[in-house]
Amino acid sequence: MNKLQRFLPDQRFLILLNRFILKYDESECSKEKIIKDAYLFCIGYFLKYQQDYDNPALKGSTNIIAVLTSALLSPNFHTIPETISLEKVLYFYKFIVEYIVWNEYEVEKSFRDYKVSYEDYKSSLANKKLIRKGII
Repeated sequence: MNKLQRFLPDQRFLILLNRFILKYDESECSKEKIIKDAYLFCIGYFLKYQQDYDNPALKGSTNIIAVLTSALLSPNFHTIPETISLEKVLYFYKFIVEYIVWNEYEVEKSFRDYKVSYEDYKSSLANKKLIRKGII
């Protein structure tokens, strides 16, 4: 990820999502599996790097649509080097959105489960740091 630090957050998100989709596509996974796992990737990226963009008025999965759409519509999208082709992200974008829209219960459950898991993980890391420092 160090090479990606020169890019803005929305550019990094698209570049990493593109790499993720390309790897899955190369492994000849079904389109449905790529879409479902790309959504899970988006959740993970959102929770780790873009949680400060969380809009409380939106459901978790709608936040994912908002962040993905925002990255694609950003003026920064056009400044990504031409050596990085985002055609696969553009192709799968509509399928990811359709998956979110048509599977509301499933995607919300996934978002909540990942969020709880991520919060537990962060809390566990914080406790380990406190233990190492001898505070606990």
